[in-house]
Amino acid sequence: MARRPSSRGFVLPLVTILLLALTLLFTTLLKSAGRVNPVLARYKADFEEFYRAESALLLHLQGFPAGYYPELPRVQAEPFGPWEKICTIVDAEKSSAPLCVVAGTEPYEVSFWDWNRGASNYRTDLEKRILEGAPEKALYGNKRYFQGEPFMSGVIHQGDLEMSFADTVRSANFWVDGTTLIRGQAHFDTLRLYTLGDVVFQGDVSVGYLELVTRGNFRAEDDVRFHGVVLASGFQLQDRAQGLFPLVMVSAWGEVYDGSIFPAFVEGKRKIWGRL
Repeated sequence: MARRPSSRGFVLPLVTILLLALTLLFTTLLKSAGRVNPVLARYKADFEEFYRAESALLLHLQGFPAGYYPELPRVQAEPFGPWEKICTIVDAEKSSAPLCVVAGTEPYEVSFWDWNRGASNYRTDLEKRILEGAPEKALYGNKRYFQGEPFMSGVIHQGDLEMSFADTVRSANFWVDGTTLIRGQAHFDTLRLYTLGDVVFQGDVSVGYLELVTRGNFRAEDDVRFHGVVLASGFQLQDRAQGLFPLVMVSAWGEVYDGSIFPAFVEGKRKIWGRL
């Protein structure tokens, strides 16, 4: 009977090669430790600076006064639409870009009465801002725009508003007694609407920041994209229309669009919702 070949002749060379490889690896790591340590030290320092900046933002949300922890960087807070924009410096010595976040209130932490009171105040404030911003442009009957202007505003009584163009508009502010239709390929940096009738967005319309209060319904369809606030009797997104962060859309029936964050003016548990 033929003898089976022994496996020892294969195992011993394999073990020897592994030991040699590990020895060379450890030797290389030991020699490079001097070069690695500065990299690790810099990474550690950057991590600690970022951690301090995040801690400062969280303490601000918890209501700690400025300077309560002097070792942490200072925080600057300002309105960001109806939310709050909170910023702090990560590393002042390197003049790094500030760390900025959007903060608001979680929908499920808000009572019906708190939301109703906050939304009512917001509606009143928006209507006042629009009316005060365009007192000389009171219009009667239907108004149609087929070409955009850098700044557009008006108060439309007993009529509808239609905008259909492919221009870029810096700011548009309208109070409308009837319905509003916006279509085409228009882009609005800021669009503020207070309407008594329905509002429809169609086409490739985009809005950098939308403030919309309507007693009617809101519908967006096709490739519409927008950020901001929508308070309506009801709302509907069709086709590829998207509401993008930061966003809150709430109907009169209490329906909340998924992913929404309530504005900072509504009392409740505050939360950082996203980084700018």
